[in-house]
Amino acid sequence: MSESRELHRLARGGLGGLLASVITGLGGLAFITIAARAFPKADVGVVFTVTSLFLIALAVVTLGSDIGLVRFVAMRSEEADSDHVAGVLVATLAPVVVISVGAAAGLWFLLPLLGDGPLVQLARLFALFLPFGAVSNLVLAATRGLGTVRPTVLVESLLRQGLQPLLALLVALRSDDVLWLGLAWVTPYAVSSVAGTVAFRRLCRQRGVAAWVSPRSPAVVGVRRELWAFNGPRAVTQIAQIGIRRADIPIVAALAGPSAAAVYTAASRFVAAGLQGIKGIQQMVGPQIARLVAADRIPSASLALRTATTWNVVIAWPLYLVCAVAPGLVLLLFGRDYESGTPVVVILALGMLIGTAAGPVDIALLMLGRSAQSLVNNMTALVTNLLLNLTLVPVVGITGAALAWSVAIVVSNALPTWQIRPILGSAADRHTALAAGLAVAAFAVPPLLARLAGVDSLTAQAVLVVLGGLVYLALLHTCRRPLRLPELAGAVRRRRGRQPQAT
Repeated sequence: MSESRELHRLARGGLGGLLASVITGLGGLAFITIAARAFPKADVGVVFTVTSLFLIALAVVTLGSDIGLVRFVAMRSEEADSDHVAGVLVATLAPVVVISVGAAAGLWFLLPLLGDGPLVQLARLFALFLPFGAVSNLVLAATRGLGTVRPTVLVESLLRQGLQPLLALLVALRSDDVLWLGLAWVTPYAVSSVAGTVAFRRLCRQRGVAAWVSPRSPAVVGVRRELWAFNGPRAVTQIAQIGIRRADIPIVAALAGPSAAAVYTAASRFVAAGLQGIKGIQQMVGPQIARLVAADRIPSASLALRTATTWNVVIAWPLYLVCAVAPGLVLLLFGRDYESGTPVVVILALGMLIGTAAGPVDIALLMLGRSAQSLVNNMTALVTNLLLNLTLVPVVGITGAALAWSVAIVVSNALPTWQIRPILGSAADRHTALAAGLAVAAFAVPPLLARLAGVDSLTAQAVLVVLGGLVYLALLHTCRRPLRLPELAGAVRRRRGRQPQAT
């Protein structure tokens, strides 16, 4: 397959993932916005704290196996034996289901020992949904390993992320009970686990491969040792990664109170939503790098990595720049009570600009089979994050949590950037720098000049953001070839005119 066709393949998958990511980001923001505007900050802080603890627990019980599932399914999907894909899934899913069910039962009976407050009651309810979340994550990861993000778009983004704000709105209209608000967030995991399983089985039938085999079959036994040798370090890595993104909220709640946690969550999750804009590209570049490296096509893998980094900057930098130069406009979405989150938005936006420009380097490192190195990197970032949180939050509150997360972002991207360089080279190139320059020219320079001129109202900021978007689109059109945007445009045209198989 030529390099041009590889980029078209990445573009097709990236477009589907981009759609999923945009919907996911909007769904998450919609839930936070409804909760922030309809419930007291203290109650909202409890819900946000428990959702973060749930995601950390979900990372623990899934043992970091989603990335391993993507990698091994992608590597084995073209083998002649039709049981190989099912073998990878069963070897992954069986222990995860056992562990998640055991964890759910244990938490249900042990949590009451901590008291009977709203946080404990909500945490018990959330624990029951751990197995559903684990199954949902893994079956959708298997579909991505087969080269399509369509089930992720339909199940995770449209269904689960769409249901969460819808149910939250219904709760806000009919009840002020924080338990119902929490259930509105977690119940869709049960729905997505069923829908994801159905989507995986249907995809397997289309591909002519088995969707399930006996846990004792040769397809399972043959891959189990290699799979879990990879997943072992990855399990701790995933816990570290979710800890970097989510442990700050429980820490803020414990050290500064649930109201501060609500403000910090609203501000930080808005900035983190920008990651959803690039998640689709990252989800597809991983299996593509794994496949190309396995075929000893290193230059093509390097090109896919650099292209993904450039597209990351094209997509995410506008949002982060707007957050950095107009944080008041961003926080207005949640109401006047959340204006104290301004420093959080600015600090995290600057950290995310650096992290996005680094590219999907940790995913590339994993696809090279370096899960142990990824573990060390992420544990280093997690320890840095936790130490800075515990040191800074008691002194400067939620601003300290933002500083801790930003430093962790820099650490977690700098280490894999250095480690993949001998094999894949740099994840960024002059085209990435061009994309960054265009975003700065359209979204950062005009507001900063207006501020120097004394024009800094929210209305003026909103007008400049809209005008900046128009200018940015014009600049992208002018520079479309060096940014490799024709491949994305070609994928759009093919999606409109085909309908064979989605990738």
